[in-house]
Amino acid sequence: MSNPWTRLSKLMAPGSKTVVVIGTVNNDGTSTVTLRNGDSIKVQGDSVNAGDSALIQQGRIIGKVPNLEHVEIEV
Repeated sequence: MSNPWTRLSKLMAPGSKTVVVIGTVNNDGTSTVTLRNGDSIKVQGDSVNAGDSALIQQGRIIGKVPNLEHVEIEV
């Protein structure tokens, strides 16, 4: 198990983070991902399987995230 402080530091690193769905894992160390708005982009990293959700930051996959249902609440 990794150090909890290191894991927290990765989440607090500068730059926006986005949850995406992995479309394909490419042979060149990249993955094609789908954003929430339906756009597809290519990012660095191949550590998450196709069909799973991942967190990306600055064009790189940070890690896998749970597949949770998206809910919008208007206040």
